[in-house]
Formats: sequence, C-alpha cells, structure tokens
Amino acid sequence: MTDGCWWLWLSFVLGPGAAHCRRLLDVYGSARAVHEAVGREDLSGLLTPGQCGRLSTDPAVFAPMEARCAALGVQVLTMADPDYPSRLMDIEDAPPALFVTGEVSALNAGHTVGMIGSRRPSAYGVEAAAGIGKQLAEAGVCLVSGLADGLDSEAHRAAVNAGAPTIGVLGTPIDQTYPATNRRLRAQMEQTGAVISEFFPGEAAQRSNFLLRNRLIAALSDAVCVVEAREKSGTMNTVGHAQRYGRLVFAVPGGIFSEVCAGTNRLLAEGKARMATGGGALLEALGLEGQGAKPAAPAQTAPPLSPGAKTMLGCLSQTPRPLEALAAETGLDAGSALAALLELEVAGEARGCAGGLFRRK
Repeated sequence: MTDGCWWLWLSFVLGPGAAHCRRLLDVYGSARAVHEAVGREDLSGLLTPGQCGRLSTDPAVFAPMEARCAALGVQVLTMADPDYPSRLMDIEDAPPALFVTGEVSALNAGHTVGMIGSRRPSAYGVEAAAGIGKQLAEAGVCLVSGLADGLDSEAHRAAVNAGAPTIGVLGTPIDQTYPATNRRLRAQMEQTGAVISEFFPGEAAQRSNFLLRNRLIAALSDAVCVVEAREKSGTMNTVGHAQRYGRLVFAVPGGIFSEVCAGTNRLLAEGKARMATGGGALLEALGLEGQGAKPAAPAQTAPPLSPGAKTMLGCLSQTPRPLEALAAETGLDAGSALAALLELEVAGEARGCAGGLFRRK
C-alpha cells in the first residue's frame, strides 16, 4: 500500500474542511501514525464524533482512488510531498491531500495574491480586476482565485494573457469544472499554472464546499485583493479566512450607491483593508515595488472561435446591448447566444456589463 493511501484515508476521516488536521498531526506527525494509534489510544479529544466514526475505514480502500487519479491525469499531493503548498502547512485546517491538475510548481510561487470578488460584477469591477491583475501578473505575481464566474475569471484571464502562472481553487471535485463555460479557461491556466481541489474525484458537488474552499484561496495568498463584494457574500467569507490566517487584505473602493461595492467600502471604512486603486499598493506590500514586468512565458495560441461566436462578434459594438437583442440579430436561440457570448468573453473579445448587457471589448 502506498503512502498516498494513508493520507487519502486521513482526508476521508477529517472530511471536507479538514477540521483539526493540524492539531492531530502535531501529536502524531503523519497519517500512518494516526492510523496506528486507532484502537490503542482515545482520539476523541482531538476529533469530532463524526470524524471518530470514520477512523475504522481501511486505508487500502483508497488504492483505486490513486489509480483513478492517474488515469485522469490528476496528481495527488500529500503533506509528505515536497510539492505540497508550503503556505498551507501551518494552517489549522489544511487538507492532508490535494488533487491537482496543471503545473504543480505554481503552488509554491514566490509571490501570490488572491483576487476575489462578485460573480456578477459591474463593468467598473471587471475593468478594475483586469487592470490590477495585469499589473500583478506582469510583475511575476501568481494570482489565486476560485475559477468562478465574474471577477474570479477576470483574475485568471489576466494571468493567462500575461503568460503568468495562476492557481484555481475549485469548490467541486477535481474532475469537474464549475461553471462548465470555464473549461477552456481552465485548460489555458493549466499550461503554466495549477487547478486544485480537496474533494475526491467522482463525488457529487455540494453547495457548502464552495465556502470551504475559500479558506484555501486565502491561505495560498500572501495578500488578498477584494475588487467588488456585497456585505454578505462568499467573498467576505474569504476575507474572514484571510484575517484569521494573518494575510494582508486590500480592497478596491467603489461607488457609494452600489450594493456590489458595499462590502469593499465597509472594509475600507472600518480599517480592515488597505486601499487598492491599482496594482502598485500590492506590489509595494510584496516588496516588488519598482520592478518592471518580468519576461512572460509565450502566450498559448487561442483555439479558433466557433461559428456561433464569430457571428455574435460581428454584431457586437462598444454600446452594451441585452442578450435578447443580440440573439434576435444573430438568429441564435437564447442558450446558443449566451454560449457564444461566454466564449467571446473567455477569448477576450467581449465583456459583460451591469444589467445583463454585453459589448465588444
């Protein structure tokens, strides 16, 4: 039985979120040592009743999981692996095993910034995320985000366009991409960066897992930049984890009448975040102020646009227009029109605006 089976067993025992992982390993040192203590020692003081109930599982049952990962091209990184992210090693709820696709070296990049924000940003938020992300990526910073709609995608796209590494932290198992429209973006990210998940391949996605993954975005980041966020949102949940781990928090100021900026403005008003009006403040905090853009890896050739996307591109202008009008002009049904617009957004040819409008970039 491989060493990986012991760590997968420990991941299963701890469950999603890996609560109490650090204190358990502080006592026993390794997953195998924890298993050897089962039946000999009382672990109830270190684990929850639910976790204790899973201790009797045989680690050998996870051997097929390793084989499945190998077949999928997924690498299993455990805490015993030198490529495991060093920034996660000391947090109290680090996952014993991570599932990774792409370039694992990105997980220990020299400088990292988590860029987070609304899934339904304003045009202002999109431009801010793209501009700040570009500055950071060109300076050699690895951008970390959640590969979700909206500002997460803008952060990853900025890194891809700069040929820089980026890390996507999934709230789904590693063999799923949510939203599915980000599959092409994910493939581009994996050329120089990495996509990770703590959730076992083949499992059903759970809504609660998206909040659990936020702690990993925060922990992997030297600083977190909030572009736009409502006062009650998943983004603010990530900020809470960043504060818990002692990470620097920055926020982009927004309009005082904008609900989507209420969270960021509150962070600034209460002194819980430093102001970011560009990438300079973050670069200064990381000790990179004054450094020019680092040579980027050659950008990957974008795949050709689909016929529907080409038709849609011909109808777009700088004036934002609703989906219904664009669908009518192109002759596409609403679903095909939306797919074409999302394809153009990924390709950097179109931009979604507030109110469900779209324009040419």
